[in-house]
Amino acid sequence: MKRRIERPLRLFTGLTLFTFVITHFLAHAAGLLLLPGMEVARRTLLWVWDTPPGQALLAGSFVTHAGLGLWALYRRRHLRMPAGEAWQLGLGLCIPLLLIPHGMAGMLSDDLYNDPLTYPRAIVLYWITAPETLLWRQLLLLVIVWIHGCIGVRGWLMTKPWYRSRASLLGAFAMLLPLLALAGIVNAGWDAERRAAADPAYLEQFRAPPAGTPEAENRAALAAISGGVFNTYVLLLVGTLGMRQYRNWRARATSPVRIAYPGGRTVTVPRGTSVLEASRANGVPHTALCGGRGRCSTCRIRVTEGVDALPPPNATERAVLERMKAPRAVRLACQLRPVAPLSVTPLLSARDNGRTFAVTAPMDSGRELAITALFVDLRGSTSLAAERLPFDALFIVTRYVQVVTDAIRKHGGYVIAIAGDGVMGMFANEDDPTAAAASALRATADLWRDIEVLSRDLAEELDQPLAFGAGVHSGLAVVGAVACSEDGSLQFIGDTGNVAARLEEMTKTLGATVVFSDAAAELAGLRQLEHLERREVAIRGRDGTLGVRTVRRQEDLRALLESAGA
Repeated sequence: MKRRIERPLRLFTGLTLFTFVITHFLAHAAGLLLLPGMEVARRTLLWVWDTPPGQALLAGSFVTHAGLGLWALYRRRHLRMPAGEAWQLGLGLCIPLLLIPHGMAGMLSDDLYNDPLTYPRAIVLYWITAPETLLWRQLLLLVIVWIHGCIGVRGWLMTKPWYRSRASLLGAFAMLLPLLALAGIVNAGWDAERRAAADPAYLEQFRAPPAGTPEAENRAALAAISGGVFNTYVLLLVGTLGMRQYRNWRARATSPVRIAYPGGRTVTVPRGTSVLEASRANGVPHTALCGGRGRCSTCRIRVTEGVDALPPPNATERAVLERMKAPRAVRLACQLRPVAPLSVTPLLSARDNGRTFAVTAPMDSGRELAITALFVDLRGSTSLAAERLPFDALFIVTRYVQVVTDAIRKHGGYVIAIAGDGVMGMFANEDDPTAAAASALRATADLWRDIEVLSRDLAEELDQPLAFGAGVHSGLAVVGAVACSEDGSLQFIGDTGNVAARLEEMTKTLGATVVFSDAAAELAGLRQLEHLERREVAIRGRDGTLGVRTVRRQEDLRALLESAGA
């Protein structure tokens, strides 16, 4: 199946099932209002799933999503993977084993919605009739389904710029809803026990129908269908595992591929294995911050031998390579599946000349973060140095750099690089990128004020006050600490910093001191921007234009921040 079809299909079916689970859990939570309230909530929240279109959508999503899970299992050449991927895949494969017996009656019953005792019947069955097996099986299903769904939804939302600011709220919801559902089930079970104790005839309405009646025959037919579907899935799961083993054995026997790494190490893998899979399966250190999904280029390799025999890149890999303007010999290890022997060199190697490098991220294991970059540059630094002795010019520039870096750090930013009189700062908050963007703009206002103070302090040394330009831009970047031995430096990978530097350059042509992008303003929550001039500018190296705001007076920037409460 084409990956460009598989991914959106998995997302759509997964979100459909997750939406059903949320409504189901909310109905369970209504058990806190006792059995009648639980049944009213079911009829209110689940009615759409009890209609023929809803049942068709739900059944189709379940079959498709389960099939995609089996396909993902079959496609893997080995089962070595990060813990998050392993949990998601393993739990997903277990769900049908628990869900098929539970869900078949609901999918096949023609009168489920009109039965006023649906939830009371289920609670009596699980809580009173057979709690030793059915109750614990349902509670286990509740936990597994929710964890699997949350892992998948989180992986999808991690790429959204707004996710970090709402991660805490979503995490609280993810913890609270299943607890409320569990509490509702327990409370409804106690209510059923109370009703049975008060009225011995209460349980009679839930007794199994006598043998030979149409209702008993209908239940037997549903049980037979459920058992058939269950056995079919078990056979498919076992068959998938068996087909994987046979495919890998045959590939090793008939068409193995040798991959040579630096240092003389060579591994042999079945044809169809990606280079990243080969590295992981054989314990070769290989960076892949996005998990091997083709969403970054950290797994990229240079093919030193066998370039002419390489298969063409797929659509996912081609998009990344074109953005990088990568030469022909550079490929993504997670997407390249060689068909002939080749030699490769990982371009983000774990070792270099015997020195160990670590690529880590202080925020969420190297995933992409929404950051705000601030680039500040001193105007007229060339003439400043030409008119003074070297140490005098160095003293002035050092004081200026100190003012800028102090303002960045004061507001929680990181000083990423200092090149002469140019300073790059980064503001990132994994839980609240909005606060980070606002901090970048507050730091800009403070360094503007502090540079004016410095100019007054150095008035006798300066022919005119110090002037600077600043560019501010927000976007996604991979943040990490690149460490060699005991020395480390926080860095970010992406074009967010490049855009901030280009905006700083534009301050000269636009006659402004500060230029910030619409993306930075939106992330920082700025709204009243009418008094600032807006431009659409072209950024060198990027397609299209970028909306920006220009600031010429310090008072305008401070007034904007105060009005937004930033």
